[in-house]
Amino acid sequence: MILILFTAHAPSTLGGELSRHGYEVYEALSISEIFALAEEHPDSGIVITPEIDQARACVIQQHWPTIRLHKRFIPMNVCLN
Repeated sequence: MILILFTAHAPSTLGGELSRHGYEVYEALSISEIFALAEEHPDSGIVITPEIDQARACVIQQHWPTIRLHKRFIPMNVCLN
């Protein structure tokens, strides 16, 4: 499964963790990157990391279903299969 990870820092440790669990991960730092990646990979899941502020997250959430992570999550909690 392909994941688009909306993060404030790349490369992120979460992206690496998710890759090790079998996901193909694309990291995006901007809203425009999310739009481009979502268009290129329409069946992907979008994960928003805790450090992304609500205003930026809301723009993405208005267009696609997303998973918004809380500050105390662990990578094993992300299961989209």
